[in-house]
Amino acid sequence: MAGTKQVFMTGVAGMIGSHLLDDLIAAEDYSIVGVDNLSFGQMENIKHNLNHPRFQFHRADILDFKKMRDLCRETDIIVHLAAVKKIAEADSSLPTLMINTRGTENILELARGDGAKVILASTSDVYGMSPDLPHREDGDLLLGPSMIKRWSYAVSKLYCEQLTFGYHQDYNLPIVVLRFFGGFSPRSSFRWSGGHIPIFVNAILNDEEVIIHGDGSQTRSMAYVSDLSRATVMAMEEENAIGEIINVGNDQEMSVLESARLIHRLSKTGNKLKLKFIPFKDIFGKYRDIQRRIPDLGKAKRILNYTPQIKIEEAINTMIQKKQGLT
Repeated sequence: MAGTKQVFMTGVAGMIGSHLLDDLIAAEDYSIVGVDNLSFGQMENIKHNLNHPRFQFHRADILDFKKMRDLCRETDIIVHLAAVKKIAEADSSLPTLMINTRGTENILELARGDGAKVILASTSDVYGMSPDLPHREDGDLLLGPSMIKRWSYAVSKLYCEQLTFGYHQDYNLPIVVLRFFGGFSPRSSFRWSGGHIPIFVNAILNDEEVIIHGDGSQTRSMAYVSDLSRATVMAMEEENAIGEIINVGNDQEMSVLESARLIHRLSKTGNKLKLKFIPFKDIFGKYRDIQRRIPDLGKAKRILNYTPQIKIEEAINTMIQKKQGLT
């Protein structure tokens, strides 16, 4: 197809990646090569697109530079979503640190060879415990002690941001860093790395205990994946986004406990809400949970013309209905 843009996407079988793939195929002016090693992503998420003429899937690891080089040729845009997420203190921090940083370096080298635009998926975790709310892209960051392994995800992503800007400044590589705040969909991972909403939905629909870390007063700003995917496409297209860090998500703040109660109300199971509170120290040791997380979306509005379209109640209701097979 004349004018078709060649896109190389890592983490294509993940929650954001698979929805972004749907949107790019629907747009009709993209051809996509997607890779995933399926350690987190699921083939179920992309199976409906496997035979599409503008999509090629390869099971591959971002640490395998030679394989990546073979697959990523004459590419216009690289969307780098693949990452190892947050861990518990009992887990090794090395996969998170090594895969995220070395994988990103590989992607940037690929992009430098083709002169491709890079969209780096970063995270709101880099804001850490910053008390400056809402979180602004030019604000200071506040991370915890290095000996607490749970900070490894934020640290690895912050290094990836710095590395990406290094390539932008030293090699004139066109880049955009998107700091994703929490998102969810029926394709979410049902591990804690996928956020609390999918876990709560699953527990309530199955009449199981809802595990609350601490007292549940900590707040999050959760977006439905369609908003995250839409913002990513905007960043791919918008020339004024090059060289920028941009928050992406929903600025509707809600406590973890309130979200459990909302999910219970919307699910209409007729069962009692079963809450189980577990102290932070029993799960995360000395790690201090981030009490509030809310993005300043002014820059996303100004540069991308992005505002979230899906309110949290609508998003949760959509997810519940899909899980119940009602839509």
